[in-house]
Amino acid sequence: MYRIIMNDLMEWYEKAQDKILFLKGAKGVGKTWTMIDFGQGFFKHLIYIDLEKDTDSHYLFKRGSKTEARKLMASLATYVEGTVEEGNTLFVFDEPQYCSKAIDAIVSVKEQKPDIAICMISSTMGAIPKEVFYENSFHNLTLYPMTFEEFLTANKAQDLCKFIENQKLEPVATEISDRIIELLREFYIVGGMPIVVLDYVKNHDYNRVDAILKALLIRTKEHIMKDVPKTYSVKVPKIWESFPAQMKKDNRKFMYQYVDEKARAREYEKSVDWLVETGAVRRIFRIRDGISPLKEQIDEKSFELYHLDHGLLRVMCGIGHADVLSGNDEFNDLGGALLEQLVLSELTMNKTVKDLYFWISGATARIDFVFEDDGDVVPVDVEPRIRRKAQSMKVFNERYKNHMAIKISLEELGFSKGTLNVPLYGLWNF
Repeated sequence: MYRIIMNDLMEWYEKAQDKILFLKGAKGVGKTWTMIDFGQGFFKHLIYIDLEKDTDSHYLFKRGSKTEARKLMASLATYVEGTVEEGNTLFVFDEPQYCSKAIDAIVSVKEQKPDIAICMISSTMGAIPKEVFYENSFHNLTLYPMTFEEFLTANKAQDLCKFIENQKLEPVATEISDRIIELLREFYIVGGMPIVVLDYVKNHDYNRVDAILKALLIRTKEHIMKDVPKTYSVKVPKIWESFPAQMKKDNRKFMYQYVDEKARAREYEKSVDWLVETGAVRRIFRIRDGISPLKEQIDEKSFELYHLDHGLLRVMCGIGHADVLSGNDEFNDLGGALLEQLVLSELTMNKTVKDLYFWISGATARIDFVFEDDGDVVPVDVEPRIRRKAQSMKVFNERYKNHMAIKISLEELGFSKGTLNVPLYGLWNF
């Protein structure tokens, strides 16, 4: 399946092979498949070793930073029964955090032979051992779940992508927008985890979708529990299990009492940090004021936690596909929480948008997302059909006199009175 990150991989291939490609992302987002697919397309030979599962391979790296490049290359080729041809071989090391000596050896090889193409893959969003020490050796990329654009492409609907891309020049015809919204509804149910999307494209069976998502949630929890440090092993599962309750309340702000009635922030904050670093959840902080630079307005004690993927969140919260299809508003489950999750994922992949925050004032005014664009603070209001929050945007605009605001809805692309309406299906393209 086509992944947008292929463009970034090609840029590394053409301009940055003097560095080790370091691809991060949560478990299950397709990192290994993407790198193998890329490697097989751009290199004649591929040497792949999974350092989490293949613990027997660890002995190859026992000398660490003292490793001689030529000997290691030969040993790797023999070990996997592969071929090393300088300039035509890509070395891929999966989950190197499970063998710290491997990280030393990999960097050492790259320093000795800069022309060797090397990639490391890690199922985390945090730092792995020795990463900071070797940070100048890496070209960093991050992979997330599939976007709506990628979902359209997987469904052989690239023509619809073209209509969306051209929407700035001319409106999308009603029959075209109806097709787009129908696929958006499917994406809303399926989510962006590659294994789920692939099965849906082949079978178009929502029952299978729900079953695979449930299995993925079990695997995710198993992965979390396998790696969680002993000091966090009690608190992290409680945080994870609190997600449905956190999402069902009107206020999205993460509240520790939903984890444990007696919970205190100081007791749980490091466990939250660790869970965020796995990539299984995403965190956005509240800003006190909508003033540039936003990073100086962060309130680190106040944040919202989102899931990795809206499909996973839907199933974790006990919402079956039939519940979505039979609802009065198919984009308003959990009071809009699933929709906000989808929007967060899409905005994350928009190159115009950098860091995302949220803003609240008192008990009523809330702006779902806020970001900064060349010094301009841009509030983003997500509007499901039955939940209108125009008053919140009015409060923000009057207080901070920002030049532009964004409203996300199912309406056509348009600009009026300082507000840009972006259709939900075109978030990658504004």
